[in-house]
Amino acid sequence: MDSINIVRFYPTFKPLKNLIKYFWVLDSHHPIILNHKILPTNNIDIIFNFKAPMTFEKRGVTYSTPGNIYFEGLRGNHAIMKQEGLIQTIGVSFFPAGLYPFFNIPVSEFRNVTIGLDTVLKRLAGELEEKLRAIDNVTDRIFLLQCFFLELLDHDAPLNDDNNKLLNHFYFSNMGINEFCRQHHVHPKKLERLFNRLVGASPKHFLRLSRFQNIIGKILKTPQSDLTTLAHEFEFFDQAHFTKDFKAFSGSTPLSFMKEKRSFRQIMKLV
Repeated sequence: MDSINIVRFYPTFKPLKNLIKYFWVLDSHHPIILNHKILPTNNIDIIFNFKAPMTFEKRGVTYSTPGNIYFEGLRGNHAIMKQEGLIQTIGVSFFPAGLYPFFNIPVSEFRNVTIGLDTVLKRLAGELEEKLRAIDNVTDRIFLLQCFFLELLDHDAPLNDDNNKLLNHFYFSNMGINEFCRQHHVHPKKLERLFNRLVGASPKHFLRLSRFQNIIGKILKTPQSDLTTLAHEFEFFDQAHFTKDFKAFSGSTPLSFMKEKRSFRQIMKLV
């Protein structure tokens, strides 16, 4: 496996801390070949690619990224990311509802679509890329990105009101949708509208993504995990349902995934 260096940087500006989980930097320092399985997650990353071009393969179809700065809405399937040469990439990883206050566009419009940042921000995206390329120091690049997003932030966006509290309660409630709505006196359709606008998926799809992400995290931490135990721990009806749901997101059965090359799973250490 070619070695790569992945480093996280956490926001230092207070208004960004509840919106951006972290910035991550991937730098190979010398030409390598990457062939990674990218798994679905419950949040969105904006990617800044400064070196070798990227291509993605989904369901047998290969496509290039729309420019050097892009993001993808929430999706339900894996993709294969390929890159050959010098690798130098910066990612901005948002919390599940963290993207909306910067764009004020319903995040559901981006679902399963890869978007060039210039499509949303027009000339600002190009100006940002020029400024980033003029800087060699990673720390200074991260600082510039923080300043950019701080200026872009709409401080009146609904993430700062009661909707944010409601979504946060839902994230950590470990309840079914109907039970949560009953206890918090909110209509299920209102919760669904909030999720589609702020997160980019229905509450049901978000819960499935989150559970899958938690399972992946458990497998990465304990590679010898017992699959039957995992199925019970994450409240699947039986082993068959666990396998079916896992394969829908990853393209592999849990057992096959655990045997895949480390390169297919390494990128997941970012989440």
